[in-house]
Amino acid sequence: MPRLYLTDFELGSVLGVGTVGTIYDGRVRTDIEVSPSAERLVGQDLAIKILHPNVSSDDLIQARFRREMMILERLEHPNIIGYFGGGSEDGKFFYVMQRVDGGTIKDLIDQSGRLLWPVVVDVTRQVSSALQCAHNHGVVHRDLKPSNLFLTRDAQVKLGDFGIARDEHSADLTHQGLTVGTHAYMAPEQITGDTAISGKADLYALGCCMFEMLTGQKVFSGENFARLFEQHLRMSPPRVSSRVPDVPAELDDIIDQCLAKRPEDRPFNARAVQGVMLTIGEKYGLSYSPSTSDPGRIGPPATGELAPQAHDVAAESVTGKGRDLLEQQIRSRQGLQPRAAIPAWKLAMVALLLAVVLGIAAMLG
Repeated sequence: MPRLYLTDFELGSVLGVGTVGTIYDGRVRTDIEVSPSAERLVGQDLAIKILHPNVSSDDLIQARFRREMMILERLEHPNIIGYFGGGSEDGKFFYVMQRVDGGTIKDLIDQSGRLLWPVVVDVTRQVSSALQCAHNHGVVHRDLKPSNLFLTRDAQVKLGDFGIARDEHSADLTHQGLTVGTHAYMAPEQITGDTAISGKADLYALGCCMFEMLTGQKVFSGENFARLFEQHLRMSPPRVSSRVPDVPAELDDIIDQCLAKRPEDRPFNARAVQGVMLTIGEKYGLSYSPSTSDPGRIGPPATGELAPQAHDVAAESVTGKGRDLLEQQIRSRQGLQPRAAIPAWKLAMVALLLAVVLGIAAMLG
């Protein structure tokens, strides 16, 4: 990928501050002649991450920053933050990425307490697809959590922050026996510093995220990291259905599988989790039928209407009604007018309709 120069960009407001870097709103400068690699980014929504000066001389942090850039350059996927290039200039390490303006899943949880299960189904479908792409390239994220799930205003989920990701194609930068990650979402094998960590650790974190999205609470809530680690290692997680009775059984079961203590007891891969989300979408009427122009209707097909088949509908359409609800929530949180033409009275009835659908499904078997 062509090298970028920091001087080609104008830095705007601070979008976020982390332990090792600051992320700025950015745009290509128009008052000077910029490099051809920057010129191709004119007019795009950009975010620029710059390593903090006080840590930029640390060799390990530099190595992690470069590793993150290398990983992002390899991972081109609609559900992973887009990467445009980076480098160092005058001692400043930086890279340029896609800017998304819909906040994060954590923002929605903080505001709403919990998300409707159709929304969680669609979010999980998107995140699973991103994880499968990363795992196919030998990358284990190791820090999957709601604050690293970024959102566009049209409800596309973008997995970001690969700062502590493990690249199976390169030497691990974490010393043997050390733990890396965020305590509330760490798989048992991360806590014990297992050297054979795999994508199954990300599936455990995904289960933690799904649980939190549905309940508004973390799976475990120890008062300190030692207690939290003990819970992740030895305590059975509560079932989502014990706190949110109206979730589909299939969703309850896959979360429980993701939270298994042993990696081999979790789903085979992220694609398997995505498959369950698509099955739920089809079974509970979250998909759009090609012949149906009513995106607000949730429920089984009417008499005489053919249910949409998997090969006829794109994956995003199978859980599309959940994505519509997510978009409404994002835009409402930001004080924006709804973009999708879904009448407000239909949105208000969604929870009731979903409960009816679940009841029908239970009676049918």
